[in-house]
Amino acid sequence: MAPPKKPSKIKKDAKKFQKGKKKKNKNKNVKTVPVDNRAVDSEWWDVFWKKNTPDPDSLAVSNVPDDEEECFKHFFRVSKRTFEYICSLVREDLISRPPSGLINIEGRLLSVEKQVAIALRRLASGESQVSVGASFGVGQSTVSQVTWRFIEAMEERARHHLKWPNSSQMERIKSGFEASSGLPNCCGAIDATHIVMTLPAVQTSDDWCDQENNYSMFVQGVVDFEMRFLDIVTGWPGGMPISRLLKFSGFYKLCESSGRLNGNVTVLSDGEEIREYIVGGPSYPLLPWLITPFEGDELSVSMSEFNSILETARSASVKAFHN
Repeated sequence: MAPPKKPSKIKKDAKKFQKGKKKKNKNKNVKTVPVDNRAVDSEWWDVFWKKNTPDPDSLAVSNVPDDEEECFKHFFRVSKRTFEYICSLVREDLISRPPSGLINIEGRLLSVEKQVAIALRRLASGESQVSVGASFGVGQSTVSQVTWRFIEAMEERARHHLKWPNSSQMERIKSGFEASSGLPNCCGAIDATHIVMTLPAVQTSDDWCDQENNYSMFVQGVVDFEMRFLDIVTGWPGGMPISRLLKFSGFYKLCESSGRLNGNVTVLSDGEEIREYIVGGPSYPLLPWLITPFEGDELSVSMSEFNSILETARSASVKAFHN
């Protein structure tokens, strides 16, 4: 069966849309205020925190942590330290090529930090652009522009963080998995999740409708024992089986052609050799390089024990996607 068609390039469509929306300023007498003379919105976090955390005197139940550091991570899915590093990566791009109209409702320029926060909140929460904009005091159009600029900058500046480990790095990963789960020569854990999306009217294929009747797109990733992503594939319809998603991925093709998971074997005390492999959940197929749990209602004690060990190793990918 031929693979379903991937969605059209979102970025290209977005760029065309933005170009179509641009209009020349017909009033040449309107004076603009130089950037240096405008106040920069540098207190965005204090304002956001107060606006999005419950009143201490309120009896309403909230899942927002009281601790400021944990609260920051709750909203943006990264620590403050990681957030600052991300800002350092994209700062030059966001300053040198700012989208038009990046001013909030108080009339202050959006700082790089606030732009990054807007983009991360949009990507981490899945909330609408209107909802995210309301949290930061900006409009829907600003959220859209900021998010795309951020994505483009990250693709340009942070690509080096997503790469398959070299041999020495892989040995460290193997040691980490063995220390945490007891599995020898394990190189990673694989999992997938859905990104819910609004499907254009011209694309009505059931391929995009997942088991929860949402139109969604798959994201599949392989992570190490520290939940660091080593490989990512996305763009495939959320209604397809995970086994097909795997087989359409470049990662599968590399593994099948010995381009990956082709490193040193481990020799056990009884002389048995174990090749490099990754672990996955029951939705994934059992392959020479992909170990999945035993299934059935009447498993032996040893099978159940193996499943528990496998689940411990696999928890790295589950946490990376779902926590």
